[in-house]
Amino acid sequence: MKKLLLSFLFLIVFTFGCKEDEAPALICGTTDPVADLPWLNNLTNELNDSYFGVYYSISKTTFEGNDVFVLRNCCPNCNSVIPVYSCTGDQLGILSANAGINPAIMDNAVVIWKGDLYACTS
Repeated sequence: MKKLLLSFLFLIVFTFGCKEDEAPALICGTTDPVADLPWLNNLTNELNDSYFGVYYSISKTTFEGNDVFVLRNCCPNCNSVIPVYSCTGDQLGILSANAGINPAIMDNAVVIWKGDLYACTS
């Protein structure tokens, strides 16, 4: 009886205790937008090859219900605008509290790429 009970308990634990792997989140229809979106792949390669590439990162967030990419930098000597791109690589605007896309879209942003030699602390 003990063996039967232990076998039954063992079966229940492994049947219900194991969770199936969740499917990775899709960004613009792919799990790896940096590799799979040609414009984004070209941009990241160009940034890695540039002098200022060490300051750049790309975040994914949503704007008006769609996935978007935000190109940010932490360059200490740059006066930069922060462009927002659609999945197709079209620039939708810039982050700006006054005359652009509301910076609040960054509240749920996730960094999806940093330069190979990323020099920023955040």
